[in-house]
Formats: sequence, structure tokens, C-alpha cells
Amino acid sequence: MNVLSFSSHVVHGTVGNRAIQFPLNLRGWNVDCINTTNLSNHPGFRTFKGSKTDAATIADIFEGLVEIGLEYDAVIVGYVASVPNLECIADILAKLSYKPLVVLDPILGDNDKLYVDQNLIPVYKRILQDPAGLVTLTTPNQFEIETLTDTKISDWNSLTASVTRFYDLYNVQYVVITSVNLDGAMYCIGCLDRERTFAVPVDQVPAVFSGSGDLFLGLLTDIFHRTKNLETSLKHTVDVVQRVLKRTLELTDAKMSIGSMPYIPSLKLVESKDIIE
Repeated sequence: MNVLSFSSHVVHGTVGNRAIQFPLNLRGWNVDCINTTNLSNHPGFRTFKGSKTDAATIADIFEGLVEIGLEYDAVIVGYVASVPNLECIADILAKLSYKPLVVLDPILGDNDKLYVDQNLIPVYKRILQDPAGLVTLTTPNQFEIETLTDTKISDWNSLTASVTRFYDLYNVQYVVITSVNLDGAMYCIGCLDRERTFAVPVDQVPAVFSGSGDLFLGLLTDIFHRTKNLETSLKHTVDVVQRVLKRTLELTDAKMSIGSMPYIPSLKLVESKDIIE
């Protein structure tokens, strides 16, 4: 199986494509990465060097893949560093002559905070609205689906309203809301359509991690491509990610914190190989 992944790259650490490629290689995928950044490490380390990839380079690299006849079973869109980059990726998706599984994580922010250029929001909206159905599955977190639907989620009824609004606005078949805090508990919400949703409870590991969303994105792409069953895929993905986070916490002497929680900027993926395979 072959997958093309658009996401960030760090030389040191396990975020972006570094958190997607190795797990998918373990699961039998050939992973081709187009990197939207080239950084020394994740900014969570508090200092980093490097730069964003320019859109012309992304377009040129993809054209090179086309010229040697490559086609992909799946396409992942993770962290996109700029509006020109996202517009370039949207153009690539629109020009594909075949229909792979396309999984897009509309990375905007978290915990009520936007941490990308706000001008990315309308571009994500256009991609998700495209009449051709460019995206098969999208994975916003609670803040991101609230931003995309202009609907604040505070209880189960407002969650339903946000999901309904999403399907009113966008042309995407499947939605996974990767983290929703309701009634003092955390859930992943899977949506098969506007009427059929389900909730998967998430045990909260007592730390803040970078890269967990990217690992989630890669694993969900894998199992959903294999099973075509969103509920089975989501339960499996949550289970594996939770076990990797627990292993990482056990093996890490956290030296940084966010609020009262230890902050771990790099997942222990090699050390979790037995969990991921």
C-alpha cells in the first residue's frame, strides 16, 4: 500500500511526518512524504531553527512524482504551514486523476486558541466544501470543528448541532472529532453521516504530548483503509495511541510543563514498536 503524506518535518523528534511515517512503515505502508516545514525540532522545545517549505517547491515535488507514474492508495494532509501551501495542496487534490482515501486534519489550534494564520480557515472551508468531494475523512478537534461550524460545543445537544451544521456546510462523508470534553470526560466522536454518530471514551494520560495527533492521523488512515469501518477504526486507533502515550510517559523524565501538567515534546515511537505493529 502506498500513501502520500503532506505534513511538517523535524530533524529531531516525533511530530508531523516523523510521527506518521514510521508507524505506517511498521504496518506495511510505503510512505512518501512531502514536508511542509524543515525544522531542527518541534517548537515545543522552546528553541528551533529551520523554515517553512514554499508552495512552489511542494508543487514541483508533486509534479516529479506524477512524472514517474506514482499513484497512491491514500493521501494524508496534516500540518500545513501557510495559506499558499494549503492552496497548493488543494490544487493537487483537485487534479488527481484517481480517487484515493483522502484524510485531512484541519490543524488550526486547540483549547480555544488559534495557533496558525487565521487566513487558513477560509481555505480549509473551501476544500471541505468542494463539490467534487476532495476529502473522504476529516479529523478536527473540538476547537477546530467549533471554528469550522461557528457552533460552540458545551454539551451533547450542542455537539449534535455542530455535527449537523458541519454536514450542512461541507461535502465530506466521514468526520472524527478527535477530542471532545463533555460531562467531565474526554471522547472521540465518529460521524458516519449527520444522523449516525458514536462516542469512544478516551482515558486522559496525565501529561501534554506533541505528536499524538499526527500518530492518531496515520493510524486512523491505516485501519480505516483496511476495514472501511469507522467505528472499528476509531476504537483501534484510540487504544493504540493511548498505550503509546502511557509508554512514553513511563520512559520520559519530563523537564518541561504546561500549567500543572508535564509536557513531553517527543513520543517514544521506537520504544513502542510492539504496540504499534
